[in-house]
Amino acid sequence: MHVRFRPKRRALPCFTLAAGGFLLAIARGPIVPRHAEAAEWSAAYIRALPDEAFAAIETARDRRRLRHLPHHGHTGALDPPHLRSALARWHQVKWGDPAAAAAARQHLEEHRAWLRSSQSPSTRGGN
Repeated sequence: MHVRFRPKRRALPCFTLAAGGFLLAIARGPIVPRHAEAAEWSAAYIRALPDEAFAAIETARDRRRLRHLPHHGHTGALDPPHLRSALARWHQVKWGDPAAAAAARQHLEEHRAWLRSSQSPSTRGGN
């Protein structure tokens, strides 16, 4: 039986360039900017936070305190990624009191307005 050997197929140049670019992007570092990353808070960390770290605190019928939407760290400093998360999850909370829901939303919006004004180009010395 006669076996015929063929030359190996070569990858297309466009595929080689795309794969090389992808590998270079990975080697350079994260694609997501560092300021957008947020440390994940464990349940124990959230339980240890003071009441001031939450947007609202309600008392359930069985006398349990329900703390909703943490957005300050343990030092009391505002945590922008967790603020954005709290604003995104606001509608998912099962509110017992509609007034608490409105107050929490207002509190979070005030933080967002302050954060936007403190990061605007006019306050940073830009044009």
